[in-house]
Amino acid sequence: MDRNFVLFIALSFAVLALWNVYIQSTEPSPAPARETPVDSGAPPAAGGATGPAPGDAAQPIGGPESAASSPPSAAAGPVPALPEERVTISTGLFDAVFSSRGGALLRWELRGYDDPSRPGRPPVDIATPSSRYPLSLATPLRGLGHGNLSALDYRVEQPTPCPSGGAARDELRSAEGSQAETCTLVFHREVLGIHIRKTYIFDLQRYLFRLRIEIENGSARSLRPSFNTIWPARSRESDDFSEFTLAAHQDGDNEVFVVVPPSGFLFSGGGSDEPLQIAGDVDWAGAHTRYFLAALLPDNPREAVVAFNPVEVEREALLQLRFREAEIPPGGRLDREFRVYLGPKEAERLERPDLAAAHLDEAVLKGWFPALTRFFNWALTASYALVPNYGVAILIITLFVRLLMAPLMARQMKSMKKLSVLQPRIKEVQARYPNDRQKQSEAMMSVYREAGMSPFSMFSGCLPMLLQLPVFIGFYYALQGSIHLRQQPFFGWIDDLSQPEALFTIPGLDLPVRVLPLLMGGSMALQQKLTPTAMEPAQARMMLIVMPIMFTVLFYQFASGLVLYWFTSTLIGLGQQLITNRMR
Repeated sequence: MDRNFVLFIALSFAVLALWNVYIQSTEPSPAPARETPVDSGAPPAAGGATGPAPGDAAQPIGGPESAASSPPSAAAGPVPALPEERVTISTGLFDAVFSSRGGALLRWELRGYDDPSRPGRPPVDIATPSSRYPLSLATPLRGLGHGNLSALDYRVEQPTPCPSGGAARDELRSAEGSQAETCTLVFHREVLGIHIRKTYIFDLQRYLFRLRIEIENGSARSLRPSFNTIWPARSRESDDFSEFTLAAHQDGDNEVFVVVPPSGFLFSGGGSDEPLQIAGDVDWAGAHTRYFLAALLPDNPREAVVAFNPVEVEREALLQLRFREAEIPPGGRLDREFRVYLGPKEAERLERPDLAAAHLDEAVLKGWFPALTRFFNWALTASYALVPNYGVAILIITLFVRLLMAPLMARQMKSMKKLSVLQPRIKEVQARYPNDRQKQSEAMMSVYREAGMSPFSMFSGCLPMLLQLPVFIGFYYALQGSIHLRQQPFFGWIDDLSQPEALFTIPGLDLPVRVLPLLMGGSMALQQKLTPTAMEPAQARMMLIVMPIMFTVLFYQFASGLVLYWFTSTLIGLGQQLITNRMR
């Protein structure tokens, strides 16, 4: 492997590392808040409409529903508490639990995805509440003038019954006897003449539902609610939450707020510690890990405002999505609606027209070359359909890529071999005319002409390098972001291609022994030794030692699927180099 190529690959990885830091760990400066602070919506301990919990540390920005901006509520009086009622909804995709307290979500467990890093391998739970914020999709509704209604006790209505208790979706039938595609859950409460309804409409075949918040003003005064809805984001001890980020899509860009930063020596950034507000043209806002996404899509993006607020740096944050406040006169009625996606980052789901129109597919990082990333995602799925092993699928795609690049790589290798043959004659010319640059240049041009080469031939290897860079980046992001690799084994000890493999751990040092990076480093050293070079012997020896070690350390923290790709590609390149060396 020649020096230029090795340095090029090292630079490529440096660029990838910096890009990851920029995307996952760099947060934009918060927009200045134009309005007074809003209460965080922390539910009170009891079921009444009381104020915020004492000692509330999170102070979200930019909301009109603060105590200062709320209408006078002296005559409000206490709201009677009701006993809590919990509603379970079970489909073939998820098991969800809603509470009448706040009309909010308690759990949303994915049936098809378990968490092997937690005792008993429980299902992955998309909802991430905390002791401070135990309710997801709670609605403080301070603009109604009755304090914090996050934990208001609602009455439960089910106009269209939802499957529960493990009932299969095909057991739920509509009144006409056909299979039901949707079901409806309504939480309703009247607060001193003001009727509040939270209506959930579930699509039983998807991880998608609608949340409609309706306010009917039966009081004698005008109301100015903003329909603020909160999503707590609390990290948990799980491999799936080793990276945890809040994000919002606005004007074609993803604005990010890091809850838990990526680990490893390539990522030095910490969690976001400053509030962030994004106002207007918000297509969606949500919380996501590498493979799972909780996203709220407002029905009117132009009027939507999202706020991200740190609660405990690198542990917990709060997302609030609201609309610009609107007046409801006495006797008036107003509703706002969100679509909510709680599920895996499966491309075939996020790229469906209704979600792709809101750019929800942008929750999956695709790098600089999204078309190539999509192609490799498709290629992975297609190869898996032929051979049901994603490790083998990676091998097939790697072979395909190397065959595609073989003519260019052969040209590069031949060029480097010719240059290495000319190197003794070039050194002879340099020794003959050490102080005469003009004669030295003329003599070197003569050497190149006799060999049928140009002084610029050394740069002919740059073309294959440049062509490989987008291919590598596209495949890198496909392997890093593909949920299909999650928990997928290859063979033997490699039981999860989305995680670094480990044959065993050295006792006392807690150091995992990872075979693939070690084999990859060895194959790189062998390929470099067999590659003709124009470098000085001392430089060549240094490169032979330093570069394989650097790449081994670099790949030691990478997912085994990515290391498998690079190891296989290196082996194929090694074989091609052997063939080139034997050619005249």
